[in-house]
Amino acid sequence: MGSEGDALIVENGKKTITPILSKLTENFDLERSEIYSVIDAISAGQLSDVQIAGFLVGLLSKGPSIKEVAYIAQAMRNNCVPLKVAVEGDLTDTCGTGGGLTTFNVSSANAVLAAAAGIPVAKHGSRSISSPSGSADVLEALGVVIDLQPEQAARLIETVGISFIYAPNFHPVMLKVFGPENQLGVKTIFFTIIGPLINPAGARNHTIGVYRPELVNMMAGVVAEMDFNHVIIAHGLDGLDEISLIGKTSIAEITNGAIKYYEVVPEDFGLKRCTIRDIAGGSPEFNAGVIRDIFSGAEKGPRRDFLLLNNAATLYVSGKATSIREGIDLSRSLIDSGAAMRKLDELIEASKSV
Repeated sequence: MGSEGDALIVENGKKTITPILSKLTENFDLERSEIYSVIDAISAGQLSDVQIAGFLVGLLSKGPSIKEVAYIAQAMRNNCVPLKVAVEGDLTDTCGTGGGLTTFNVSSANAVLAAAAGIPVAKHGSRSISSPSGSADVLEALGVVIDLQPEQAARLIETVGISFIYAPNFHPVMLKVFGPENQLGVKTIFFTIIGPLINPAGARNHTIGVYRPELVNMMAGVVAEMDFNHVIIAHGLDGLDEISLIGKTSIAEITNGAIKYYEVVPEDFGLKRCTIRDIAGGSPEFNAGVIRDIFSGAEKGPRRDFLLLNNAATLYVSGKATSIREGIDLSRSLIDSGAAMRKLDELIEASKSV
């Protein structure tokens, strides 16, 4: 729980957020104590759906500051069901914001490929909100049991090197915010930019795809305020929420709080450009088939290259490669050797009996 004191007022035995809503409507940023109080109250069931909706709309209308997003993310971490994992080194995650052009769930394939490289992976995610297939959907279509309790997920990471962390099982605040947000019919930060920041296992290395170019700067600022080690935030300027194989990608790289901005194109890594049609996704079953084809060696075209590029960035932030370029060679060898398919099959079987 937040330790900054309760900034909410109690009237007739119930909490009111009127002073906080007033600040938001007057375009004032909220303090840490105010953010913590709201998130704590949502978690404890002390706010009505109308109050939650008011907070969501007020924050959206004002526009959340970098510090406000960092405060919300930290408060969400404080209120989540903790996942304690006994592994050497930092955990890695590949959870992005979603919301970009529809591809074949490359971040989920990326997570499995990273685990095949010996990286401990806590793949945070949920079912799709904005596309035909979210990370939970495609992994389930592959045969992975996703609805795991904390001790089961921890055991999978410790024994197999990877587990899916199904967000609804770990974040009570998300469950309480979902209804009001769904009824409002607008997308707020809780189901976009907050998700990648609140991994219950505390993953400190991360590749985060974002769905709008302006989110690269915002997310970089938030990550720099929080306890991360090495993070790459990427937006394909063609609309992809990944490192793009279509054209130019805007990247923010954060290393222990220091931010570096740059742009890359596929040719920088010896890869050929493609079209969105070449890497498009579909249903969970379709996307699962694409991932299996890549891992089995049946698919050697743009879809494979798209995965290689994004996995290379994950290998880089996790310390398995000294650069993205070097990471591509390692990623390619993990597929060609069969290690990727073996890791996927191992995850599927272990998730059924953990």
